[in-house]
Amino acid sequence: MELMEPIAILMAMLKDPSYLLVKVKEITFESGIKLYEVQAGGAEVETPPAGTPHWGTGKVYPACYVREGGSGEVKTLKVKVEWRQLNRSGSAKLTGKSPKGTIVIEGNFSVSGERGEAEVSCEFKKRPTSVANFGFGVTLTWTVQCAGEKVTATGGNQAALYFVDAKPLPVGWGYKKHYLKVVQWATGWASGRAGKDKVLAAIWSKFSKGGKAARVPHVTGFSYWKTNDPVQDLKTLLRPDVDVLKKGWSCRAIAHLFMECLAVHGIKCLEVIPVTAASTEMFLVHNWKVRPKPIPNWDGTPDYYYAGSWIPSNYPPLSIAVSTSLTQHTTLGPTKSPLKIDMLKKSGVPGQGQPRAPLGFYNHWIVEVDGKLYDTSYGLKHANDMVAYAKTSLAGWLLGLLDDEFTVGRGKAAAKRPSKAWYTMGISSYTLQRNNGSSN
Repeated sequence: MELMEPIAILMAMLKDPSYLLVKVKEITFESGIKLYEVQAGGAEVETPPAGTPHWGTGKVYPACYVREGGSGEVKTLKVKVEWRQLNRSGSAKLTGKSPKGTIVIEGNFSVSGERGEAEVSCEFKKRPTSVANFGFGVTLTWTVQCAGEKVTATGGNQAALYFVDAKPLPVGWGYKKHYLKVVQWATGWASGRAGKDKVLAAIWSKFSKGGKAARVPHVTGFSYWKTNDPVQDLKTLLRPDVDVLKKGWSCRAIAHLFMECLAVHGIKCLEVIPVTAASTEMFLVHNWKVRPKPIPNWDGTPDYYYAGSWIPSNYPPLSIAVSTSLTQHTTLGPTKSPLKIDMLKKSGVPGQGQPRAPLGFYNHWIVEVDGKLYDTSYGLKHANDMVAYAKTSLAGWLLGLLDDEFTVGRGKAAAKRPSKAWYTMGISSYTLQRNNGSSN
């Protein structure tokens, strides 16, 4: 047993013919909350590996527990200790405490024989009463009281612990539960809060500025639809081999992160997917500007608006407005002047981390919590009504694209380039469709 050097034992015996020396060898937390890390390639690996202690293998692994007073709590853990003793055998109490006494762990075992070891069944006698993040480590001082003597044990000093508000709920979209990175965010963002309402408000505040706008920049460092190929799901968002800082994250990835942050605190939520109405191609989010008195560009369909001609771009706002060569076709034939732009596209509604987010989507992802709709992309909370949501968040529908062209250069260097013209319709003309996705 490599507990103490022989000289240390000799010194203890000279000082007192009876002594007790204890060392904490391993700590295994048993909250029942499994944590996973996403590796390059997408493999989801449990941390620590099954059967591996959280402390004692040369690496400190994290563990997650429910806070004091939270529902669905499990408080057990196991601590492996070894000892050397002389005339100090008997029933012993093992206690671990954090510096301020926020965390207290206790367990009983029996000391017998000159040397030995035991795996002590322990439980938290005290935990933080609110959400807490000790991901960078919390010092636990271990003591053993036996035969009228209290000694400080060596080992077992640092532990990585997270305390959530309530027992986490399983996610419903096929990912493992729960990702360590999300637990770090969810406990850090809600640190010091207790109770569903306060935890929800704290997490939502990372996605919304006062309920009126998205966070730009976002605390994660990610930008909304930074390119035309943003990350579309939570698992990919967390992969170390996917450069989300360059690609950006989508409405789906943001919604899934928000849902998982709520899930780790035991808060129920539902994935809601607004989709375009029949016969439309895309819905247009604010802030498009429609002329107060649009000039009908199509005689038979005066509600159709010409929205301009665009060329694609990989950078926000993901399309660039250019002049049009299209003319208005009337019953008297085509006009000489180009079509009038009746629906003007502005620079974009700020999305999470993105000051110039796109203004149109084929579908969208938001989240329902307690009968309210949370648009996680734009930081807005709405009534649980798709008509009301549409009136607040949408400007119109994209009905189709027309082949168009624009001119670059002048004189002999002038050249034609292809583009696409959009024609649109006001939002009131159709009803927004809703699909319900996964829940927890």
